[in-house]
Amino acid sequence: MIKFSGFVMRQPHLTHQEFAAYWRDHHAPLVLSHAGTLRIRRYVQTLPIDAPARSEAIRTPRHAPEFVFDGLGELWWDSFEDLDEGRRDPRTAAALQEILEDERRFVDFTRSQIWYGTERTVIPA
Repeated sequence: MIKFSGFVMRQPHLTHQEFAAYWRDHHAPLVLSHAGTLRIRRYVQTLPIDAPARSEAIRTPRHAPEFVFDGLGELWWDSFEDLDEGRRDPRTAAALQEILEDERRFVDFTRSQIWYGTERTVIPA
C-alpha cells in the first residue's frame, strides 16, 4: 500500500476555519469524484484539535516544536503501479489538473510538506 501524506498550510488570505470548510465542503467532494479514475483507495483529512494544554503535555517531555500546520491530508493506493497507471490515461491528467488547481486556491505549497511512504502496522484495527 502506497500512502501520500501532506502536512498542509492554508493560503495566507484564509482563516483556519475558512480553510477547513473549503477543504471539507469543496475539495473532498472533488477528490471523491475522481477517486475511481485516479485509483485512490482511501482519503483522510485530519485537522488539529484546539487543545493547547494537551498538545503542550505531549510536546514538552519530547522537546518537540509546536505543531504549525493547518491539517494533514492522506491518500492511499494499492501500489506505485496503480498510482502510475492511473496517470497514463488522458482522463487522469485532466482530473489531476483539476485537483491541483483547486488545491492552489486554499493550500500554500511553499509552507507545506508532502511525501510518499508505506505503512507498517503495529496495532491492527
